[in-house]
Amino acid sequence: MELILNKSVYTPGETVLLKLQGTKKEDISLSVFSLDEEVEQLRLSCEEGENEFSLKGNFLPGKGYGIVCISESGENCRTAFDVQEKTTVFRYGFLSDFSTEESDADIQSLVKHHINAVQFYDWVYRHDSFLPPEDEYSDLMGKHNSLPVIRKKISQCHEHGLKAIGYGAVYAAGSAFAEKHPEWRLYAEKNRPLKFIDVFSIMNLRSGWKEHIISEYGKAMDDVGFDGIHMDTYGFPKTALDADGKVVHLEDDFVSLISEVRKQHRDSTLLFNNVGAWPAEKTVRTETDAFYIEVWPPFEKYCHIKELIGMAKTSGKPVILAAYPAAFRTNTPERGLNAQLVLMCAIAAHGATQLWFGEDNAAITQGYYADYYPLPAAHEIALRRYDDFFVRYEELFFDDALKDVSMTHCGWDNVEYQCSHRCSVDGRGDTIWLIIREKPGRKLISLLNLCGDESENWADGRNDVTDQTEVMLRVQCFGNIKRVLAASPDFEQGNCKKCRYMLKQDKQGPQLELRLERIHRFSFVLIDTEE
Repeated sequence: MELILNKSVYTPGETVLLKLQGTKKEDISLSVFSLDEEVEQLRLSCEEGENEFSLKGNFLPGKGYGIVCISESGENCRTAFDVQEKTTVFRYGFLSDFSTEESDADIQSLVKHHINAVQFYDWVYRHDSFLPPEDEYSDLMGKHNSLPVIRKKISQCHEHGLKAIGYGAVYAAGSAFAEKHPEWRLYAEKNRPLKFIDVFSIMNLRSGWKEHIISEYGKAMDDVGFDGIHMDTYGFPKTALDADGKVVHLEDDFVSLISEVRKQHRDSTLLFNNVGAWPAEKTVRTETDAFYIEVWPPFEKYCHIKELIGMAKTSGKPVILAAYPAAFRTNTPERGLNAQLVLMCAIAAHGATQLWFGEDNAAITQGYYADYYPLPAAHEIALRRYDDFFVRYEELFFDDALKDVSMTHCGWDNVEYQCSHRCSVDGRGDTIWLIIREKPGRKLISLLNLCGDESENWADGRNDVTDQTEVMLRVQCFGNIKRVLAASPDFEQGNCKKCRYMLKQDKQGPQLELRLERIHRFSFVLIDTEE
């Protein structure tokens, strides 16, 4: 059986429509959960094949809900959904095939993974002239596109609750255009203009190029129908010469570009690519709708993922990491899957999302999205189960009031959190990675099992995990305990269960002690107290 939602995200008061596919002629039980509370239960008589129904609950904004379906014959399936008044959790995916008319299977695959915004990658005719002279055209990389197909896909996105975001580089032009405007170009030295991969000329935002590219952004939104623009940079150059030989520091011009686009398109969705976190210190306060970082070396380790998210959260916006699971391309499919499962857990546990999924069940493995990796069906299902989990418990993982205290509250003489097993707070190999977040009255402990592999590099292929059993946690807890819950995407349909615990008095204060029988890849423990 498979549960399919009609939308990737819902607004307050909107009806949740579902399809249940692959059923027999039998009764099924369907439950909707908010954390450990069952908020709605349905008993349905299903026909063979496909059945449609709706949920009528009073679902609240800022919360995720899990749906678990169990048939009389013992089959089960699950999914999740969330309710947002505005995009506070930005789940970003991609599309790059715009050549032929087709069904909305690619959009449906995005909905299954709860993608709520889609980057239309390399849809433009030319990076300097977005709209094509004819409906059917090839871009500068030789990829064939169709403008009617693009418009149809935008419409399909809107039908399923996804925002359609048009790709648009901030300073790239084709050679023909650049040669007509030498005064708009950037140079490595006199008479040697800068290029990227020998295809795209790099243009100067202090010239007439700035007004030109903003005009092209307007065409993408007004003429094609995009909801916003993904303003791409390449991370190079950072410094160059203008046509008169004067030094240009590019980071000084990005803020004014974003500000001007926002001024002209107040209600659009704007993203800016901080490649390798550059120039985050300049762009962190700009009027983008999320803070987006494309992760490249030397940000190679799990600890760097933690560091980047912590820095990006100072923006006060949703955080997106474009961290491409290269191991699908460079290693075996199984080791690629293990690596991506760990990476998506690490990113979500720190309260951010990852751009990695798109097209028709495919993963990005490198900077050119059109060279994507089609996922084997079993791997897509495994990855979807984790996406379901992080949507279901959205109110925990994406609560920015929960501050990361891992480095200050665990290890050495920090006794606030203790673990019986070999652990780390920075993603070291062959440990249980503890990600600890707190706010008054709430503690969230994520346990990410890295045991069985020594690698600390997020882009490496990984061995399958070695399960850890009888994991004891001790947590300093002042105030009356309201509830202690645990859940994992690996067990019991992702359901939240009450934990047994003991309270012990220690010289440092009261200690809550609990035992997790088994950790496969990822689990969390939630402790709510009265303060």
